[in-house]
Amino acid sequence: MLAINLFSWKSNTSSFFSFLFNNAYQDLGSLFFYAISVSLYAVVIWHFYRHLGKRAIFKVDLNEPKILSFLHRFWGFVQFLVRSLVIFPIITTLWFLVLGGFLLVLSKSQNIEQILLMSMTVITAARITAYYNEDLAKDVAKLVPFALLGVFIVDPTYFSIDIVIQKINSLPGYFYLIIQYIFALVTLEFILRSLYRIKLLTKKISSENKKPDRE
Repeated sequence: MLAINLFSWKSNTSSFFSFLFNNAYQDLGSLFFYAISVSLYAVVIWHFYRHLGKRAIFKVDLNEPKILSFLHRFWGFVQFLVRSLVIFPIITTLWFLVLGGFLLVLSKSQNIEQILLMSMTVITAARITAYYNEDLAKDVAKLVPFALLGVFIVDPTYFSIDIVIQKINSLPGYFYLIIQYIFALVTLEFILRSLYRIKLLTKKISSENKKPDRE
């Protein structure tokens, strides 16, 4: 009787561990896959919104030196134009590709036009608020990406590879809309940056005019 019970216990124990490790392989595989995917997504979004929320994406030194001040200012102005009208559109396109790509993958019910509009709305709002408060701009930039991540975590079936492929195939038909959005954002950024530089220059002139009065 004891031998039968011992054999039964060993058999049950062996079955239990076999069941445990067989399921663990599949369950832990899914766990690490989702954990790594979410971590990579969060890292990309973290770098994305921190960069997008900066007021000065690139700096141009227009401080006046004692020698060749005019040439220095002229060269600084040329740098400002090149960076605003050439480099910034490239950066804007990268932002648009990153955010639009994530929205394209994680948005199930929105069509292409809505996804493009939502992507550029977030980017434009972040750039506008960056000239008011950089922390606010960062919050705006990460709002939609992390909200979509929350939806995906709650409902993984929200993602559909067939819908994603269908949307990607229809992207060429909206190329003109993408160009319009990028041009509008570049123009807005140029205006905001110019007004911000005028504001800084006005403050500098005002502070310099007040120095003799203090003395």
